[in-house]
Amino acid sequence: MSIVVRLMAKEEGVLANNFFNAIYKSNRSLKDFEWEFINGPAGPSIYVIAFDLTVPTAEKVVGIQCAIPIVLIDSSGERVMTAKSEDTLVDPAYRGQKIFERMYDLLFEECRKAAIKYIWGFTPAKKAFERIGFDIPFQAHQALMVFNPLKAYSYLATLNAGNGMFQKIKIAGLSFSSWLLKAKGARLQANPYILKNVEWDSTYPDLKKLTLDSNYYFLEMSPAYIRWRISNNPFGNNYASYHCFDGDKLVANCIINIREPRLGYIEQIIFDGQLNAAQKRQIISILINEMRGRVDLIRCLCFDTNAALTDQEAIYKQHGFIVLRRGAHFVWKTLLEDRLLDPKELFLSRLFTQGNQ
Repeated sequence: MSIVVRLMAKEEGVLANNFFNAIYKSNRSLKDFEWEFINGPAGPSIYVIAFDLTVPTAEKVVGIQCAIPIVLIDSSGERVMTAKSEDTLVDPAYRGQKIFERMYDLLFEECRKAAIKYIWGFTPAKKAFERIGFDIPFQAHQALMVFNPLKAYSYLATLNAGNGMFQKIKIAGLSFSSWLLKAKGARLQANPYILKNVEWDSTYPDLKKLTLDSNYYFLEMSPAYIRWRISNNPFGNNYASYHCFDGDKLVANCIINIREPRLGYIEQIIFDGQLNAAQKRQIISILINEMRGRVDLIRCLCFDTNAALTDQEAIYKQHGFIVLRRGAHFVWKTLLEDRLLDPKELFLSRLFTQGNQ
């Protein structure tokens, strides 16, 4: 076989997308492909494609892999160019031929040329990424709060088409357990905080105020990023940004997402660094009340990689969320070593994903 690995030309997006759909038996549109990989907030993705030149068809795609440029920023305003690994796929008939490794070799080289310092992502394929030099510093967690156990079960059971009877019984048990636990969750008395739905154009500057005392790196939620990840997101999401005030003082920003069928996500919460644990619990309490009655299930992506994220996960538990430690693995690779950034310095949230599930 004669396999060539090279950068994808823009007009070849249809070939890459057709390959993705053929392997995964999905129907991702070319428009969605272009949203994700061509129209990103920091420019087009670096997209690698592998062809088998011996097959007598116009273009035989046998592998794809890309990196979406994403800017991170800390409280001092230091910006770091990173990239999110996506669309990693090799035709099953061609596995064992080092195509995966060859695509990543080219991707790493092109990322370095583009001054991308780190590449990261989420994957269940831990060993494959370790083999090509990625670190696997931690694993994501899933937190669930159930308001309607029957409808929550109906939704969760459909997330994996391969679920058998045993898995469905476990999901049913989880749904009812979460519903019962919610009833015993933290109950707070007088709450001094006010939650206000705000426009997206005020979210970015106000988030910068909230992170002034932080030692973490956040997504740079610039207008370009918000337009890409929030406004133009094609996956049926309905995002809303809420500011939480103590009198006139901004003390938190909460981004939620309510989508059909009555499914809610807490996408991200950033607190004022001066708040204590009890105050954070009160803010999450009014956020849950804002979503109560509008959803049958709330999902959150959680991490225990630093103090801020560990505290948030603990507060979710106190409110009756069930936390499942069975999320995707976070992968991380350093490409340019001028200043080593520890992945535990990232303030991770569901916004680091593409919002497609």
